[in-house]
Amino acid sequence: MEGFILGLDLNRQAGCSMTQLKKNRSRIRLLSGAFVMLVLALGFNILLTFATLEKLYVKTFIAKNNVVAQDLRHNLETAVRFGKSVDNFIGMDKLIQDTLQHLAAEQSNTGKSGTNKSDIFVFITDPDGHILYSSNTQVVGTDLPEPVRQPMIKGTNTTEENNAIKYKGVYYLSLPVIQFFSKKQVASVTVAFSQKHVKSMLRTIAMKNIDLIAVVLCSAMGLLFIYLRSLNLERGTSKKTLGQIKFKISAVFFIVICLAQITLSLFNLFEFRNHFVDAFTQKSIVMSKLLKQDIEYLLAKGLNIRRLIKMDEKLADVIAASPELEGITISDDKSKPLYMATQHGMCNRTNAKKNQSADCKTMFLKSAPQYTITQNLFDTQRSKTGALAGKLTIHISKDFLLSKIQSIALDSITVLGVSIFFFVELLILELQLIDRRITQTPRAQKKQVHYTAIRPVAFMFFFGIDTCISFLPLHMATLYNPSHPLLGLSKNIIMGLPISIQMLFTAISLLISGVWCDKRGWAEPFLVGLFLSGSGFIFAWLAPSSLFFLIALGLVGMGYGLSLMAAQGFIIAHTTAKNSAQGMAQLWAGVYAGSICGGATGAMLADRIGYAPVFLVGGTIVLMMIVYTFFIMKDAVMCPKPQLQTTRPALAEQTRPSSRHPSIFSFLFTRKIFTLVVFYGLPWYIVLIGFMNYYSPIYLKEIGVSQSNIGRIFMIYGICLMYISPHLSRLVGRAKDKKQYLVIGSFIGSLSIANFYFFKDVSGIVSVTVSIFLLGLSACLIPVRSAYVLDFQITQQLGGGKAIGVLNAVLRLGQVTGPILFGWLFITLGSDSGIAVTAAAYLIFTLIFIFLG
Repeated sequence: MEGFILGLDLNRQAGCSMTQLKKNRSRIRLLSGAFVMLVLALGFNILLTFATLEKLYVKTFIAKNNVVAQDLRHNLETAVRFGKSVDNFIGMDKLIQDTLQHLAAEQSNTGKSGTNKSDIFVFITDPDGHILYSSNTQVVGTDLPEPVRQPMIKGTNTTEENNAIKYKGVYYLSLPVIQFFSKKQVASVTVAFSQKHVKSMLRTIAMKNIDLIAVVLCSAMGLLFIYLRSLNLERGTSKKTLGQIKFKISAVFFIVICLAQITLSLFNLFEFRNHFVDAFTQKSIVMSKLLKQDIEYLLAKGLNIRRLIKMDEKLADVIAASPELEGITISDDKSKPLYMATQHGMCNRTNAKKNQSADCKTMFLKSAPQYTITQNLFDTQRSKTGALAGKLTIHISKDFLLSKIQSIALDSITVLGVSIFFFVELLILELQLIDRRITQTPRAQKKQVHYTAIRPVAFMFFFGIDTCISFLPLHMATLYNPSHPLLGLSKNIIMGLPISIQMLFTAISLLISGVWCDKRGWAEPFLVGLFLSGSGFIFAWLAPSSLFFLIALGLVGMGYGLSLMAAQGFIIAHTTAKNSAQGMAQLWAGVYAGSICGGATGAMLADRIGYAPVFLVGGTIVLMMIVYTFFIMKDAVMCPKPQLQTTRPALAEQTRPSSRHPSIFSFLFTRKIFTLVVFYGLPWYIVLIGFMNYYSPIYLKEIGVSQSNIGRIFMIYGICLMYISPHLSRLVGRAKDKKQYLVIGSFIGSLSIANFYFFKDVSGIVSVTVSIFLLGLSACLIPVRSAYVLDFQITQQLGGGKAIGVLNAVLRLGQVTGPILFGWLFITLGSDSGIAVTAAAYLIFTLIFIFLG
């Protein structure tokens, strides 16, 4: 008896050990998944942050060098004004050496190691970029690189934003030298410096980031380990309890990893804030030294500090070119202001008439020690050591610094938001894998694939596809050969061909994929589409000419259409009439998340590694999805053609008679389909593409909105489809009458145009933002369109995939005609009347759809 009891105890202990081992395995798998997500999320955050910070560092670096370059230009323009010739300029070598000295001193002041005169070059060229004088005498008589010379020849190197060009790791900053009387360019001042100065700054921050990432990673993993240890992962847990466990795991993962990303973003934001303030302080110091040098030169010639003619105007010119300055003051040795200039005016207190001006009476500059730079002015004529003649005071604008820091903060928030989008899609994938890790599901049930399985696939597919979306015309321009242009076309037309070719083959493949899905299931066209798209991107990377590049993008377009339609075929095959709208919403949420993240990543990668290698990155991601689909979605792939009779209403249940094999023509001209296309679908796409993609960027640019803010406003549309659409579609999917929601969506669309028309005079940027949000809400109901069409008997007879493919191909006409119609309306009627006509026409079409549909 004792032996029997002992045996039972041993079996119980063995069972407990096995249960504990399985629980530990589940925890290890969850923890390893969390670690991968955390590393990917932080890595994605760092990639975006560093690409953004690099641009900002370059801008501040150029701004500092621009001060010295402008001083050299001013000296040359003054000399030319008094009769000196640039071709035979006595004393040019001294001017160049002084400029070089200031530039080298400026870099050493900012603490950059390894910076010396050999890293910086100064060139004086003729208007065509032929080098006349240089700090490097070996290049005198040669030309600047062609990309640097082009803006000079075209006369576009007039502003700081346009005249800084990067070529082979060197930044060239060029300023035109203008003859005062003729107003013609007689020369150019070019300062060249290596990008290693910027890289050294980023390297310093990268080292700090590595330490911080290690701390954040260890802290986050420690918190997740403690939490997972406390989870009950007992076998046989009820379905309701498992649902609660999955929700808790996802919530904890989301909070911990979001906090890790926020910590990293805040650290980099504060690092750049400190650099930004220091950079503009150093720029102001350099400016004060140059002004001090000019004023002391005049004092050494015997001029009295109270008799400096037009000094207030000179200070005003400096202020006008330096928005970061609040004002400049020159005072006497008793600190009494003599000359002042601010962003609002100038004052000369040594002149009786000017002293009585309104500017002089109201001008006052409040000194703040941390935002004030003071230089003593000495008169070397009065004594060898120099007697104190006065003071030069520069006031840095706190408002300017605050506005710039706010702009940087918005950039950081945008980067954080995009990286969180990326992480959320990873989390959704992790949630789908949790069932496999913490549940013991019978094999037969595992084969029942849920429609949400397509969302991570759609995300990664569009992540890869849209990595190159922002620079297709630009890469085409690099392949353009002016001596042998493709088909004799102009460069501007050829630059637009890649998008046109890709869209053309996409439209063709949408029709092919729909028929293919109905006959063979979704898996074959989806996998073939992935292979064609991925291969097309790799061929685009290798393309030696514009013709081969267009052929490669034709492959991409063909694969893109096949996979996109097949993904919709997956939803059709794995949903019922009640949840098809939810399935479509999940698909488009993944599509837009991938598009936003892929577009941002690709643009930033292109800045660092060039255009061509990004095609390789995108192609690799798309091809990797073939492996993912085979291994993670193998149950869905093995059953490519589910029986639709179990998921859709049977034909006998339909009351409306129809032919058994309708043609595409009869499908499109069925009354409900025809009214859906003409009075709902086409008007909506015309308004979406015409207003949001065509008119809004032009309007926002005209009212002075920055490109970064325009991009942020446009993200609202994608966010609506990513996070509002799935929840809204779940509600709509339960409704029997889906047409009412299409009507609501159409009314919201017309309301978006009406909102802009009535409120743009109150606040243009707010009205556009609200309109795009309303268009996003309207788009959230677009998945209902597919569910609405799939319920028709004629759709069942034609084939769901073929019907949706035909519908998508026809509705692309709205995307094509949207910009053309908007442009025509604004040319013929004007923008205000054009918007009013658009809103009224859209509303009328919606009413026709209600009564005829």
